[in-house]
Amino acid sequence: MSKMIKSLEPYLTFDGNCEEALNTYAKVFNGKVTIQQRYDNPAMKAPKEYHNKVLHASIQFDDIAILASDIMPGGQLSRGSSDVSLSLNVSSLEESKRIFEQLAEGGKVHHPFEKQFWGAWHGNLVDKYGIRWMVNCE
Repeated sequence: MSKMIKSLEPYLTFDGNCEEALNTYAKVFNGKVTIQQRYDNPAMKAPKEYHNKVLHASIQFDDIAILASDIMPGGQLSRGSSDVSLSLNVSSLEESKRIFEQLAEGGKVHHPFEKQFWGAWHGNLVDKYGIRWMVNCE
């Protein structure tokens, strides 16, 4: 069977702070943010105060891409659901601790990053932007 699916990329939606969130993640993951489009295209008919918001962007680090945007004007986010988390598997214990601590700044830790009964290190949290993360290190 040929490989039909090339990748799976999470697409995060923010409530007007997409660019701030992606720049924060760029510092945490040593990544590069690319903003492809903003809401300033006249065809979008977005309110003037929304023209600088992000319509489509991405952050790239290592071989990973995360796509993102600000919610459409007048839209509403449904944060708080615990049915999806971004799970990171990190090869270095020191690096995984650093990532966890930086993602936790201003957020809420649900399970501290510590050695687990199955032998790996793990912690999970919701960051200050409302995104759920799980950080793992074997």
